[in-house]
Amino acid sequence: MAIDTQSARVLLAARKAGVDFTRTLTFGRQSYFPKSGQLRAAIRASGLPLDADAIAALPKGYSEPFLKALGAQTLDSMDASTYEQATVIHDLNLPVPAALHGRYSLVFDGGTTEHVFQYPQTIDNAIKLVEVGGHYISITAGNNLPGHGFYQISPELFFRVFSAPNGFKTRAVILFEMEAGGRMYRVTDPAEIKGRVEYTSRRRFQIAVITQKVAPVSGLTVAPQQSDYTTAWATGTGKNQSKVQRELRRIGAQAKAFFGRNLFFTWQNRGITALSDRDLYSL
Repeated sequence: MAIDTQSARVLLAARKAGVDFTRTLTFGRQSYFPKSGQLRAAIRASGLPLDADAIAALPKGYSEPFLKALGAQTLDSMDASTYEQATVIHDLNLPVPAALHGRYSLVFDGGTTEHVFQYPQTIDNAIKLVEVGGHYISITAGNNLPGHGFYQISPELFFRVFSAPNGFKTRAVILFEMEAGGRMYRVTDPAEIKGRVEYTSRRRFQIAVITQKVAPVSGLTVAPQQSDYTTAWATGTGKNQSKVQRELRRIGAQAKAFFGRNLFFTWQNRGITALSDRDLYSL
């Protein structure tokens, strides 16, 4: 539950893309510890009209000063406990009060939802808390982080949940190495390439989604289905696949996993494209 260098880069990209931080709620009170030099460089690379030196000099601790620098005028944090002095005490395993629905221009999850057992309820809560036109940003465990929380999240989950049936349009799904200055990659919707977007990695990866609420909805109303299954159900794909074809697919998957454990090349991972700073700050 923290904003480190990589998370700060994602938030800068969101701000550059027009995300409104005016009324921000964070899931959990977010700690703050980016590397000052790399944060300064990221702010300058973003092209945002921000004082890079002043922001890089912000004290480490909690994230409120940084979020205010990105435009937050009112800031709330939601937690099940008072131990970090959150402003809204609520267990995300449970539905949020109706009085909070549509209150925020941005709901930010910096790594809280992976620690909440009722993960779908956290999504339902986020959908309800964000105003129409507002955004939800989640940065959570992607790969090689078993034991950190309850869950690691698939890109497909974000694309299927934050879609038109649930009143959202996903602006970007990003995979990135956790280490400061690590590489970042943009993920294509599996429904667009008509196949699964899978990846393996030697390093620890996080995953981020930037998604916008575009229609009034009452919450998570449509349970998502994986896109390749819905395609197969609609077209009958796979019914007549031979044993040889299935075996070739199995061997190919094993080979990709083997190389992915030792290397990470985008050509091994269909639907995953490397992001330069220029790409990141022009989402």
